[in-house]
Amino acid sequence: FSLSCYWFSPLEHMRRTQLRRCSASLIRWAEVQAGDLRGLSVVGTSPGLTWAHGLGGSCQADGARGIDGILNPRALGRSVLRVDLRGHGRSADTHEADRGSSQYTWPELARDFRKASHATLSRAFFGGEALGAAVALHAALAAVAKGAPDSPPGIVLARPPLALARLAAMGSCEIQQQQQQQQHRDRLEAAAAAVERGWEALEQMELDTGMNFSDGFGILYGDGHGDSARAAILEGRRAIRTEVYAAALRGYRQSMEPSGAEFLQTLGHKRQEAMANDAYGVPLTKQCQVLLLAVPGDADHPVEAAQQLAKMLPGSECIVATCPQEARDNWPRQVAGFLKKAWMKEFLAKRTMPQ
Repeated sequence: FSLSCYWFSPLEHMRRTQLRRCSASLIRWAEVQAGDLRGLSVVGTSPGLTWAHGLGGSCQADGARGIDGILNPRALGRSVLRVDLRGHGRSADTHEADRGSSQYTWPELARDFRKASHATLSRAFFGGEALGAAVALHAALAAVAKGAPDSPPGIVLARPPLALARLAAMGSCEIQQQQQQQQHRDRLEAAAAAVERGWEALEQMELDTGMNFSDGFGILYGDGHGDSARAAILEGRRAIRTEVYAAALRGYRQSMEPSGAEFLQTLGHKRQEAMANDAYGVPLTKQCQVLLLAVPGDADHPVEAAQQLAKMLPGSECIVATCPQEARDNWPRQVAGFLKKAWMKEFLAKRTMPQ
């Protein structure tokens, strides 16, 4: 059974937690070019984990939020690649003015993500938080649908957007939920129009409405002061050009259109893949394993979104932390256990001989 089944005394749990935090602080992330994107990486065991941040975020912003401890390569026991999505952070120069918002839809960001992963890691799990979770899911679905060599053995979706869960369930959504989805799209368009007038206009809109148009402000995993972490996140967002952020907001909005629901209907579908040559090419059914992670405290990425997606994904696992501190302490071990289990399932499936 997995490590998550073991019980530790409070003192032993505290000791192990302190060791993990110390280990995370000693990790040295190397800056890398990953396809068209840039990011941070630590080389370790394969298959690795390719990770995407949320809207308005970056590897640097995620570091301020404490993601480094959760994605600790030593704790996970494998290579980790964290990419800055198009137009964000170190990948700011990948924005193409003539493509407008179309380059920021979830499927297009997923295309960048797959290219980055394939260019850097020989094989990888896909994962992400918030917007990054939607990107990782689209990347996995696109790879699995084509039976591509980069199809991940598993995906980790942390704090998936409510918009993604509603889109995936579009066919069975109640009218009220569809109206809420439209209202969300309208808010994104209003935010895009505001940021085109300058960052001050968007920040004033956020102050007036109590809404935030960046992922991660309310969920901090680190031990540091929340105010300083939020200031660092805000500074990182302000480094994005306003026209780029407006396009990113509209790309997010465009991804929520009902036309995007059809692609997500393949959630949980199985595919046929030829077995290895030494198994005589007999087809076998293979399914991508999914781990969903949730923590309360963010209305746009609620626990309910992860739970709703878990119901649509047969055999998926959903872990809910009661608070960000619990997530920080437990998710590294739980993710490591999931990755090990998913990889072993694929390893054994490929070598199972037909009776």
